Amino acid sequence: MLVTNSNTQPIIFGEKPLTNALAPVSSLLNNGSIQTIPNISGNEIERLGLQKNLEEEIISLGATDHVSLYYKNITDGYEVKINAERSWIPASMVKAFVVIEAFRQKRLRIINFDSRVTVKEENVAPTELELTDYQPLRAGVKATIRELIEAMIDQSDNTAYNTLMDVLDRRNITSTLRRLGLNNTVVGEKLSLSDEQYALDTLVPGRQPNKTTAEDVAHLFALLEKGKIENSDEILSIFKNQKLKTMIPALLPANVDIAHKTGRWAPYYHDGGIVYKIGEPFILVVFTDHNDPNIIARLAKISYYKTRDVLGIYTSSVPEMVLEIFHKAVSMFEHIGKNKR
Repeated sequence: MLVTNSNTQPIIFGEKPLTNALAPVSSLLNNGSIQTIPNISGNEIERLGLQKNLEEEIISLGATDHVSLYYKNITDGYEVKINAERSWIPASMVKAFVVIEAFRQKRLRIINFDSRVTVKEENVAPTELELTDYQPLRAGVKATIRELIEAMIDQSDNTAYNTLMDVLDRRNITSTLRRLGLNNTVVGEKLSLSDEQYALDTLVPGRQPNKTTAEDVAHLFALLEKGKIENSDEILSIFKNQKLKTMIPALLPANVDIAHKTGRWAPYYHDGGIVYKIGEPFILVVFTDHNDPNIIARLAKISYYKTRDVLGIYTSSVPEMVLEIFHKAVSMFEHIGKNKR
């Protein structure tokens, strides 16, 4: 691995630079601490230490070729990238991009969030979680565009997403992402369709496979965090309300706000967004195809505490289904509490 000092002279650790997919920074370390290197900054030492911990965890889980990760420390500006440019099927993470286009069209008065849309049979699909906060989206149901947006993120509703793809025109979504600098992302297909629904969707202009990268998703959340996209605060508040918490939030303190969007389509498990750690917020995006959402939970915990020492022995952790049942129960009691008030 190459590292440059303040005189821009390359420093080579070991007999030759590391060239494998993860390029571990372990050769920079001695018994867990950075070796003395002249002119290296404190932020760079912290970055290298975090990268080492993340890489070692990925290797220990046997997921070396199954993870893309992008981390950015918002306060200090340093980044950790592990296969961050790899292209992925985004699964439900694609819904984050739809929110951006919906707000753009609202600003231009192309759509009105209070307008009601009738759900069509061709868009009805199984969804990850149905909360009592929203009416079940079935054929013939009328829902406002705002309801569709919130259900699409809050409970990752596939029917809401499929309906919005028609309302917004998928070609507009990808075009907007290009203008924002997301050059490796395409939003072109609906989710969880039956064979008959899929056949209909292939005839729609702009239909093509969805794809994205950890780097593109991180770039989007960086724009939102900096307020570079209009209505950023309102958009982030929607992402903060997401109820699916089995990945990035699973092992973090319960009082930490997280604006994020998940994706799940086994063996694909993804999560990405902003973790509002007090005094040190950071962006974290992780894509995996290792059929285990707990990998993301563990990498998020390392990113939060900057050490693997906070992790216990890995035993596939709490099964995802148990966590989802827990969060459904929490949502139900929250809803009951609201009604009582």
